[in-house]
Amino acid sequence: MAGEPPSGTVVPTGWQSVGVALIAGAGIGWSLFWLLDAFGAPLPQLPLAVTFAIALLAALVGGQAAIAHRSIQVRRQPIAPRRAVALLALGKACLLTGAGLAGGYLAVAAYFWSRQDAALPRERVISSGVAVVASVALAVAGGILERSCRIPGPPDEDATPPTIHRSSDNEN
Repeated sequence: MAGEPPSGTVVPTGWQSVGVALIAGAGIGWSLFWLLDAFGAPLPQLPLAVTFAIALLAALVGGQAAIAHRSIQVRRQPIAPRRAVALLALGKACLLTGAGLAGGYLAVAAYFWSRQDAALPRERVISSGVAVVASVALAVAGGILERSCRIPGPPDEDATPPTIHRSSDNEN
């Protein structure tokens, strides 16, 4: 069992999890609009305020990622364990949520793509496209925050014993 990480180690979010979130979001988005359209229900308008909220959240998470990177990776300052866990959880949540939202909005844009000759579907494609960009920004910011929370290894000239594991030693 040489390939297993030590117990209690948190591994980075894999691309498989991000892919599942993206596909699940796309499936839910497409299914929702298809079902509403199939039953003749009015299709909801995508509010621009939600897109702005996603973009604002992406900016805030990106700011936290920059602060965490500077504190943990560059200055090598210790941070409180609760804060470290909260930042890591926020990063993972934003990465997966951003991927799921991007998939959902991408599915909505694809659903209305063939109906662009009318004004309202064209507006929905454009607003969905902007929301996809904001959602991808949220996912990227979450991924950067998660990566910033890694414990850096000792500097090369450091006399720290080699038995202390770095976060990057546990990657597959």
